[in-house]
Amino acid sequence: MKEFDSRELQLSDLKTVLALMKDGTVTRAAQSLGVSQSALSYQLERMRSRFSDPLFVRVGNRMAPTPFAQRLAGPAARVMYIVETEIAGLAAFDPATTSREFRIGLNELGAIVLLPKLVRRLLELAPHARLKPVTVDAAAIPSALDAGEMDIAAGHFPHTHDLLLQQLLYERDYVCVVRRDHPHIGASMTMREFSETPSIETPASPVTLAWLDEELSRRGLQTTVQMSVRHVSAIPFVVAACNCVAIIPREVFDVFAPIAAIRTVKLPIDIPPIQIHQYWHPRVGSDPAVKFFRELVFATARSDVAGQPG
Repeated sequence: MKEFDSRELQLSDLKTVLALMKDGTVTRAAQSLGVSQSALSYQLERMRSRFSDPLFVRVGNRMAPTPFAQRLAGPAARVMYIVETEIAGLAAFDPATTSREFRIGLNELGAIVLLPKLVRRLLELAPHARLKPVTVDAAAIPSALDAGEMDIAAGHFPHTHDLLLQQLLYERDYVCVVRRDHPHIGASMTMREFSETPSIETPASPVTLAWLDEELSRRGLQTTVQMSVRHVSAIPFVVAACNCVAIIPREVFDVFAPIAAIRTVKLPIDIPPIQIHQYWHPRVGSDPAVKFFRELVFATARSDVAGQPG
């Protein structure tokens, strides 16, 4: 009996499920897998028979997965990750020749500050490798790292699972900013002046917001919130367009100050920094490819201490 006709589950079956989940049509999935459309259709029929489930049904112009196929996709992704990384990693890892895709979990700040520098360094050391940034949901970091959806997560995630390994990258400083030609605020301001000035805040900095509220409360003051902005990258431009004040990471100020008309203002007390770590799962701790990537992230994050990239 030909291998293709075997009723035993094969790696090609898992690849087929993942390709159809991603591409949505047999034609595009076959192209991405490098097989003919008829071969993929035949394999899908064999899988339907084996699992007694249609797996994918046509809805409009796309092949929609059944609930069973959706449940199968998770284990399939984990198996393929192990095959592509851990088993392949048993051989000597060579950054100069690898075509591996490295996956890093980042929030908006990491994408702004760390990602461009990481792309440049990876291109220098591993020119054939690919880099895939993954949007981070802090609560899902342990499971995403365990499943291989990410190789590393980088950021401030103090409540991640104790089983994860971590490494300090740097400390992120914060600064108070206003528009460059603010008519009423000079080089410094008191906490009362800060509290009475309309402010722009972001839920992306909960630790700093909590510290600020506590410091003002101790003085019988509270912030005058004008606006809450979800995207940190928008704050410099919003501040430059009004008379509001905001507290943002110094690295964001360094990136946007040349194109947004903002300046820093000194407060009477120092804003405490927060620690930025990288996290990885112990399961891949000794994997040579992941080890290379961890060292690359660390070197990139530490390369500009003054600007504190991250």
